[in-house]
Amino acid sequence: MIRSLTKTWRRLRPAAGGPTTHLIDGRDLGERIASFRSLGGNCEFGFVQRYCGIEPSGLFRFAYTDIEPLTHAIAGGLERYGSPGDLRLEETESGIYYCVSSCYNFWYNTQRRADEVDKNLFLEDQYGKVAHLKGAFLRDLATGDKILVRKPHPGEARPAFMELAQAIWRHGPSTILRVTEDETGPPVVQRTSERLLEGTVKRFSPQERNYETDLDSWIGLCDAAYAVHHGLPPDHARPVPPRARRRVSRPKRHGTRRPGSVLNAYTDLLDTSAFDPEAVYVFSAWVWLPAEFSASRLFAVVGRERLGWCDADLDRRECWQRVWAAGRVAVEGAARPSAGLGVVAEPGQHFWSWGSELREGPIPSPSEVPTVSIEAPFVQRLLRR
Repeated sequence: MIRSLTKTWRRLRPAAGGPTTHLIDGRDLGERIASFRSLGGNCEFGFVQRYCGIEPSGLFRFAYTDIEPLTHAIAGGLERYGSPGDLRLEETESGIYYCVSSCYNFWYNTQRRADEVDKNLFLEDQYGKVAHLKGAFLRDLATGDKILVRKPHPGEARPAFMELAQAIWRHGPSTILRVTEDETGPPVVQRTSERLLEGTVKRFSPQERNYETDLDSWIGLCDAAYAVHHGLPPDHARPVPPRARRRVSRPKRHGTRRPGSVLNAYTDLLDTSAFDPEAVYVFSAWVWLPAEFSASRLFAVVGRERLGWCDADLDRRECWQRVWAAGRVAVEGAARPSAGLGVVAEPGQHFWSWGSELREGPIPSPSEVPTVSIEAPFVQRLLRR
């Protein structure tokens, strides 16, 4: 059992020299996502890019920016942002330093702890960082090479957004993507003017937890916006990546034995020599929760650095639902990683899984809901008779 998933992965690896991800217009997913730049709002889109395995620089990538001061700053060429005396460091309750602009009230996460750095020297570094990224941002505005993404704050009115767009267009022909929520369907993108796109994702991340992104929805939105921006046919808007072969078998029944505060793990160890240490991989499986199932969490695991994920919805019963987790596998210095399922529940609970899959990429490949049936345990079948 421990070796089975590793053997499956060896069969699924792309041939040497072949593409590892689906290409659109000659670009893989990482290159497409790197062609977008955040206009702030909050950190969610920055995490989307990180979960896709890329870390593009960006002035507002992990920034909180209200739209009125952002419009004012861009209209003035960001001249006062990062000027002498403008920046200060604020320590959060978690001990992380945020760099704050006194002129515009921009906040961005430095991702460094206050007890790790010298405050004065670190603040000098932030002045240099802002100056560098500000120059790159203004060059992007002048060339119009990047698609600029704005996720509105709650209550952020469309007229205010249009004022921001006008300030941006004074610098050059940038395309701007305004993103809103719509739980009713898949991501949709429309071109509402020559340089303005409007699109939807199913849900935004919760406030104060911007890392909990709906990654599948965001990737669909970005691919659709990329296709519209570059004039590609509509069928390119949501590419179907090469299907990975699954471990196809009868549904497997899992039972919990550990106390409710301890993780029940159903995982396989992975051979790190079979994985690219820089690539992102995703493990997924379909799970079936019986009506009497009780747990506080059921989720997928892969590797040692969890990026995107979709845990089980514990309110859904007697039906198949897909859980998945994405991350890097061959993390330097880490213990041998694993992939599979985890459950936090009291002893005596059970559920089924089917169709586990391990492939390269930040989200699972498209798949229809299974039609395989669940076979009741022997004692239940006997009682029914």
